[in-house]
Amino acid sequence: MLKRVDFSILSDIIRALNNKKGLMNTNFESLRKEKKLNQEEIAKYLWITRQTFSKLEKWLIEPTLWQAVKLSELLWVDIDQFIDTDVKTESSKCIDWEKYKQIITNFIKYWSDEDGKITKTKLAKLCYLLDFAWYYYNLEPITGLDYRKIQQWPVPDAYFATIDELYDEEAIDIIPKWKTLLIENIWNPESDKLSEDELNMLQDIAKKWKWKQTKEIVDFTHKQLPWMMSYDKELVPYLLITQEEVENVY
Repeated sequence: MLKRVDFSILSDIIRALNNKKGLMNTNFESLRKEKKLNQEEIAKYLWITRQTFSKLEKWLIEPTLWQAVKLSELLWVDIDQFIDTDVKTESSKCIDWEKYKQIITNFIKYWSDEDGKITKTKLAKLCYLLDFAWYYYNLEPITGLDYRKIQQWPVPDAYFATIDELYDEEAIDIIPKWKTLLIENIWNPESDKLSEDELNMLQDIAKKWKWKQTKEIVDFTHKQLPWMMSYDKELVPYLLITQEEVENVY
């Protein structure tokens, strides 16, 4: 585990990470119109809403590395249009998407209520706790995904797309209920991509938070340093979890 450091140093680290934009001033709108594409078509290609793409096009928010790669493919331009060399090296990270799917479906299996269902928000929180807890003890995340600080929870951009993909593959079912979405497995999930230690930690987290309300999990993660010391809509550095007391990790 990393040695605890002064909060002022941590602030400098976060500021440096968040100020390192690495994105060129690309004119999305001009490129899009050149290819005779509308916002809805590109949004669907990126697995985001049209409103979100509109913000990307106006540079109100920045594209993730995955989105930058997909945009470069769709618009037939070099990825240098979207990211610089330093940041581009991060896009080569090999994400094991099947492993991420197994994390999601196994949390559904081990956490879900008696009816086999779990809310989409709780599920995202549990995946976050596993990734950051694993980093706490091993100095590396399980998935390697980038988590972003948004209003309710730190979440990787890929979470929503992966849920949709699991639904399309008929691995899970999504049931709307009032203002929330309930998720359940359609069949018993595999876990061969997870090591024994990884699966044990997943089960420990599921057991600790089983029967807890969504608000309790949200409140817990919002009291952690990764949430408190990150900027809104920016990436949440894994490094910050190493400064937590062990009882506050999950």
